[in-house]
Amino acid sequence: MIRKAIPADLFQIEKVLEAVKADMHNNNIDQWDAEYPNKNILKRDIESQVGWVLTENGEIVSYMVLNESCDEEYNLLSWRYASPFLIIHRLFVSPLVQGKGVSSTMIQYAEQYAFENNYQSIRLDAFSLNETANLVYLKKRYEFVGTVIFRKGVFNCYEKAIR
Repeated sequence: MIRKAIPADLFQIEKVLEAVKADMHNNNIDQWDAEYPNKNILKRDIESQVGWVLTENGEIVSYMVLNESCDEEYNLLSWRYASPFLIIHRLFVSPLVQGKGVSSTMIQYAEQYAFENNYQSIRLDAFSLNETANLVYLKKRYEFVGTVIFRKGVFNCYEKAIR
């Protein structure tokens, strides 16, 4: 079940995030660290009511943010679709359930949410060295728009028309 994250979820979300960071580190993906994302960022997401969780058997196994906020770097790109657009941030899946379609379920939910709320498109970025994430978005027919540079390096930006 996918639902909005609530304050009581913070501990469990953070636990999943730490497992994801450790898994990335073990796979030589230097994308996330203590600085980003962290507990304070997750807390702000939840307080702003933009965090979403997927639960299985009462346990949180995935998290993402859906909002309209983007970094300034996004303005450097030639996006294909007009406003309004929805942005997916911080989509992560517990290593215990990776490879079982959970990220696809979350992306599908985001697309349905975007459709129901009259967004024209969805935009997102993925760390260029995270091959799995990039392949997932391409498989879901997200179009590569260009790259931006963030603190950790090059990120590929993608967009998908909803309307």
